Amino acid sequence: MRAATSRPRVLVVELPGGARARMAAERELDRRGWPTGTAPGSTDVLVLAGHVPDELTPAVDLIWDQLPGPRARARPLGPDDVVAQLEAAQASLRDDPQQRIDARERDREPAGSWVEDDLPLAEGDDDRDGLEMDVLVHPLGPLLDHWPGGLELRTRLHGDVVAHVEVHRPASPAHLPAAVAAWDAVARVLALVGDDVWARRARAVRDQRPGPEPDGGGRRVRAHLTRLARHHVLPHSVTDVLGRLLDERIDVSTHRLDDAALASLLEGRDLGDVRLLVAAHAPLLATTAAGAGRG
Repeated sequence: MRAATSRPRVLVVELPGGARARMAAERELDRRGWPTGTAPGSTDVLVLAGHVPDELTPAVDLIWDQLPGPRARARPLGPDDVVAQLEAAQASLRDDPQQRIDARERDREPAGSWVEDDLPLAEGDDDRDGLEMDVLVHPLGPLLDHWPGGLELRTRLHGDVVAHVEVHRPASPAHLPAAVAAWDAVARVLALVGDDVWARRARAVRDQRPGPEPDGGGRRVRAHLTRLARHHVLPHSVTDVLGRLLDERIDVSTHRLDDAALASLLEGRDLGDVRLLVAAHAPLLATTAAGAGRG
């Protein structure tokens, strides 16, 4: 049992205002060599970084119910809580009697209480060529890995093209130094394309200090981003905004994306690019009043 739980796979989910706790969790996972998960079904430990607001409790419960057993969760409210929470989660994985009780008592149909009963079927509409095609409603968020905490996008798709976006997000009080936020965006983009080695290198640059790049590590990561764009792994629009953020050619304190601007940025894009664009522009997402955002 100890061998099987020595390096548990961890899914880190940021809650509203939980950016610092999430980054501290990523830093500690890198130090321990624990792999990160990309979906609940392949995860041993769920890390909820930040305070869970009441309106997101059903979404948290849905993610939790999708983890196979044995499972554990950690709830660091801030950076100082991370180590203790991860230690407790690992101990919970090794608690065989409690894991057996959890397996017997868990809900076998977790999605039924959260997914709307009247979820609409595909409708028809004219695409850009004037031909009729199916229109699907596809939600993204509010809780995903490498995703701003609490952000929810309700998209209408024409095929794989985003035709319309409605933005919902709570207030997010966490503010990061510009250099930290820029390197955090780089790390999240690299993680989203599965480039874990370079994502760890970007996080290492992010976590050293919020000033200029301390050594050649940052330059190597930036050169790698250029290679990914040249080989069409990353869209040029993603690497362009990351480069401008790293060069501080965008003032993140004044150049903010409100809900309408975010919707406009994403409409007309391929669905596969949306998460990359959101991750790259995360430092520019403006704080809004909870529940007030519309795109």
